[in-house]
Amino acid sequence: MTRWSRAACLSGMLLLSTVSAGARVIISLDYSLDTGGLFDSAAARTAMERAAQVYSDRLVDNLTAITPGGANTWSARIINPGNGAVDYDPGLNGVAANVIKVYVGSRALSGLEVGNGGAGAAMVGGTQSFTDNAASRGQPGALATPKTDVGPWGGSIAFDIKTSWYFGLTPGGLTTSKIDFLTVATHELAHLLGFSASPPSSSWAALVSNGKFTGAKATAAHGGLAPDVSGSHWLGMSSTVGPSGPAQTALMDANLPTGVRRRITLLDWAAMGDIGWEVAIPGDANANGEVDFGDFQMFEQNFGQANARWSQGDFNEDGVVDTTDFTILMKNYGRRQDGTLAPPAAPVDVPEPTVWGVLALGVVIRLMRRGRVVRR
Repeated sequence: MTRWSRAACLSGMLLLSTVSAGARVIISLDYSLDTGGLFDSAAARTAMERAAQVYSDRLVDNLTAITPGGANTWSARIINPGNGAVDYDPGLNGVAANVIKVYVGSRALSGLEVGNGGAGAAMVGGTQSFTDNAASRGQPGALATPKTDVGPWGGSIAFDIKTSWYFGLTPGGLTTSKIDFLTVATHELAHLLGFSASPPSSSWAALVSNGKFTGAKATAAHGGLAPDVSGSHWLGMSSTVGPSGPAQTALMDANLPTGVRRRITLLDWAAMGDIGWEVAIPGDANANGEVDFGDFQMFEQNFGQANARWSQGDFNEDGVVDTTDFTILMKNYGRRQDGTLAPPAAPVDVPEPTVWGVLALGVVIRLMRRGRVVRR
């Protein structure tokens, strides 16, 4: 068994974050501090970028910019991922709206640790409105007591250079002698985004009581029972990948065996919602807050594609765009992020349910024919 853990956030500092363009949060990766050389590999960078896309495809919060100037000052502080230096100044003096800056690097980590990531901090000064915005990124709950939301500007993640990594995007080449990099990177990014008991005033910590995570969404995803936690991790919890996917140990469990790939599960996503993130609803490929024709177009264009992403129509997050994703899309068609149904653009005659079934079957048959390879 291999163990990972997250770095504690810098103490005595103000926690901050960034946002994404349009509807989505953008995770901006920076490899400039990678003195260990792990990310000299194109395969490592590609896998890291895919892990970041897991979140940028579905997190739809509107994060405000941090724009210092005049008497308002802001300077980032991180744990340097290349050498472990605490309270390191990476030279970042502001963050654009909807951008989360992540410094990625590698070094020899201690013990069985293969990944170590966490949110950054900052040195901040200026008006109350500026410091409040820097601490919350426009998320009021991040200023509440207890906190009910997060507003990070970013942070850092270090990966162990002694580990025998598998960087493939598909699990076919993953052997029992390798640790799956994509799993670890996705896990550590969740810590950086607030899936963490550090600091003790975090929105995660506010929902932990007597070894249980009491968030309403996570409790519902766990069959009405509050899931067990240990520190900043689940404790032996299982869940499904997507609404109808296979069961597995949840991504945010503390331990990962060699030769195992884990995807983010419904329980993990539910906890992200509990700590304050807005998570795009199933079927919303373009993350515009509503399941609509644009989402159907993305699904249709990518039908049959392997190694797919949420934004390409992989709504059950199993890596393939198929009829299961179509079922999810149809079930939520017309639904908004807040759970309401969007009114039709104009009065229409609504077919009987059986007609909807025939129409859906016709679409599926057409897509399957289109994706068939014919040998001549």
